[in-house]
Amino acid sequence: MITFPPEYVATTYPGYFWNTKTDKLYSIKVTGALRPLAFRTASYWHPEAGYSVSVNGKRKFLKLSYLRKLTPTAQTFPVYTKQMALL
Repeated sequence: MITFPPEYVATTYPGYFWNTKTDKLYSIKVTGALRPLAFRTASYWHPEAGYSVSVNGKRKFLKLSYLRKLTPTAQTFPVYTKQMALL
């Protein structure tokens, strides 16, 4: 089972976590490592700053104003091994 520190908050999309202390968005890799994502400033296409993420092969945009509203909570996410999936 993977347990994250309380400053990591899950977003609406699975696999993406907002760090409330550093104000950065991270994605979790298959190995369990957290990888920081690139920050996008405001542009013609996205008038607000934020992060671009991929959900089921489609690009989604997480606005910075939405991410800053997330509050830290104690969260536990289960991890299933191959043997557990076969049971």
